Amino acid sequence: MLRKNMFVYALLFLLAVPLGFKSYDAHAASDQQIQELKQMIEQNRRENEQNRRQNELLNQKIEQLEAEKAANQAQVQESEAQMQEFISNKADKPIGAEFALTIGAQSGPFKTGTGFYMSGELGLPLYKNLGPGKLMGLINIGWAKTDDNLTFEPTINAVAPGALPTQTSVTLDTVSILLGLKYKVEAHHIVQPYLVAGPSFNIFLNKSNPGNQVGGIAPQPNKLQKNGYPSGQGSAELGLAAGAGVDFNVTKKVFVGAEARYNYVDRSNGSFGTYGGRLGFRF
Repeated sequence: MLRKNMFVYALLFLLAVPLGFKSYDAHAASDQQIQELKQMIEQNRRENEQNRRQNELLNQKIEQLEAEKAANQAQVQESEAQMQEFISNKADKPIGAEFALTIGAQSGPFKTGTGFYMSGELGLPLYKNLGPGKLMGLINIGWAKTDDNLTFEPTINAVAPGALPTQTSVTLDTVSILLGLKYKVEAHHIVQPYLVAGPSFNIFLNKSNPGNQVGGIAPQPNKLQKNGYPSGQGSAELGLAAGAGVDFNVTKKVFVGAEARYNYVDRSNGSFGTYGGRLGFRF
């Protein structure tokens, strides 16, 4: 009986050993597969993480490009708006040249009294931003007419004791051309004072009527000469002019103002003044 049991145990042992090895091999293969699956999962996780980062970078790049595109579009729109504003201002804003018509009076040269005066002038900008204002080249052409009556004492009282003084009417036309400079202060957008100065060319055209004479006695020519009155039909004289004025802007292109100017002529009693109101246009 003992031998029979030992035989059974031996047979069971022989059968269990192969089964054990087979089970061990199965477990080992299962562990290896598990490790391989884990490695594949880890690799996939890493690849997914890498793809996620790449996607984030791509999204950031897309956002950056979209922001740059929006900024460029805004810059283009701003440039177009500035261009439109520039064109609009350019069309509406004058270049700074001025034309003005002045009407007033002239204190007549050669003691001929005060008469009518008018002038037209053109000012062209030379420097637009010179201090608080601008400097312009100025061309001014003026005309004045003065009339006066002069009384002359007879010169031959010894020959004609009863001779009476003689009345002579004098008419003088003055044409003055000023080529100078004008500085206009533009700190205020409405009230704009200015100064003018420069050389002038003056033409005096005279006409005299002897009037009534007593005893055939002619007017004394020395009195006219003493006043500096040009002989003959007139004369041309060089001179200097300087003055000041103020303009009041009505609109961007229209202004009104007043001006007074002193005109020096190197001739006895030849200097004269002009003053009057102005209406001007800016273009």
